[in-house]
Amino acid sequence: MKKLVRVVPWIVAVVALAMLSGCAAVCGVEEQPKVAPPPPPKKWEAPAPVTEAPAPAPALPTTYTVEKCDDLYSISAKPQIYNDPWLWPLLADANKDKVKNPNKIKPGWVLSIPRDVTDAQKAAARAKAKKFPKYVPPKGAKRYCPPK
Repeated sequence: MKKLVRVVPWIVAVVALAMLSGCAAVCGVEEQPKVAPPPPPKKWEAPAPVTEAPAPAPALPTTYTVEKCDDLYSISAKPQIYNDPWLWPLLADANKDKVKNPNKIKPGWVLSIPRDVTDAQKAAARAKAKKFPKYVPPKGAKRYCPPK
């Protein structure tokens, strides 16, 4: 009798689960309606023409005024000048009347910036820059350049 009392709840639980699963498969569960696939994308259409002309790019400067702590290397590295520090010989050659020694330029000088430079001239300037001796300040020289 004790065994029967222990087994009956298990039998009731199994029968209840069987009834619930059978009922769920047959009654009360509705099929989901099928959703139509999205329409194919439209063909690309040309954008409407722009009525206003875009603003022209700002003109690059043709002169540069030397500031304190400037050197030809840092001037030619500026984005509005050449954006390439190794093109400093172009500045030195264009300003031979002022620049006797490329390592010594003075604040206030107005340097002209050549703009009609060919690729061959740029390659020659880079080669010249790599051969030029590096500037070494004299012993004891103090050069303070505040950050810009």
